[in-house]
Amino acid sequence: MAISSVSSYSPMFDYQGWVDKANSQANALGESVGYKPTESTSSTDKTSGSSSTSSTNKTSGSSYSNSSAATSASSFLLNYKKSLTDLESASQKLQVGAKDNVFSKYESAVSALSKAQTEDEKKAAQAKVDKAQEDIISAINDFADKYNSTISFLESNSNRSAGAVRQLESLKRSLPTENAMKKALGISLDKNGKLQVDNDELKKSLESGYDLAKDVMGGQYGIAQRTGTKASSILDSSIDTVVGSSKTESSSTSNDKNSSASGFDYSDFSSDDSMSAYFTSFANFAKSGAYNLSNYYAVGMLLNTLV
Repeated sequence: MAISSVSSYSPMFDYQGWVDKANSQANALGESVGYKPTESTSSTDKTSGSSSTSSTNKTSGSSYSNSSAATSASSFLLNYKKSLTDLESASQKLQVGAKDNVFSKYESAVSALSKAQTEDEKKAAQAKVDKAQEDIISAINDFADKYNSTISFLESNSNRSAGAVRQLESLKRSLPTENAMKKALGISLDKNGKLQVDNDELKKSLESGYDLAKDVMGGQYGIAQRTGTKASSILDSSIDTVVGSSKTESSSTSNDKNSSASGFDYSDFSSDDSMSAYFTSFANFAKSGAYNLSNYYAVGMLLNTLV
C-alpha cells in the first residue's frame, strides 16, 4: 500500500485532511506487516509544535537576554553615579575651603568658647565645641565608609571596563601614606586597601594636634580635597570613558551561551559596551581622513560587484 508523497502537497488542499489520510495509511501499512506503534501524536504535529516552540523560545530568550543586558548596564551606571556622588558629598564636608565644612564649624565653636564670660555661657559653648568635634569624627567616618563603598563597587565591576580599573587606581592614589594617616588621624588601611578609623585615636589627634589633622584631612592637598576632586573628575567624564572598553575577554562558557545553532558567535554583542566600542573604532577610522574613507567605499563597491 503506497503512502501519498509529500511532493504532491499543494497549498490549495486541506493540510489536516492530508495529515489524517497519511496517518491512516501508515497505520494500515503497520497492521499489514504486524507492527504495533506506540501511542503518540502525529510526528508532523510534533515537528511543527517543536519548531514553533523552539522558535518562540529562541525569540523570547533573545529578547530577555537583550533586556537583561540593558538592565544590567542601566543598574551599573546608576550605582556608579550614586557611589561617586556620595563620595564627593562626603569629601566636601571635610574640605576646609568648602561651605559649611566641619572644621570651620569647630573653629567657630572654639572661638565662641574663648569669648564666653559666665559659667553658663562657658558650659553652653563647651557643649557646642564637643558637638562640633563629634561632627568631625562622624564626617571622617562617613567619608571612610563612602570611600570604601566606592572602592568595593569599582573592584566588583573591574571586569566591565578598563575605565573602571583606571578610576579605581586613581582613587587609591589620592590617599597619602598609611604612616601619615595614622600619625595625623589614627586612620589605617586593612589588607584590602580599605580605610579603618580608630575613633579613640582620632579624638586624641584632634585634641592634641588639631592643625595637623585638619591639614592632612581637609587642607588644600588633603585627603578630602584630593579624593573629592578625583570623584568630581570621574563624574564629569563621558559614559564612553566608563564603559567604552572591556578589560577582559568573554569566557568560553559565555561564548557557548551566545552561539547560535548555525555556529555564529554572538558573544561580541553581549557586553554592554560593545556597540559603543564598535562606533568608537569606526569614528577613529573616519578621523584618519578622506583617503581611508575613499578606500573603504572602493572596497565596498568591489564587494558589491563580486556579489
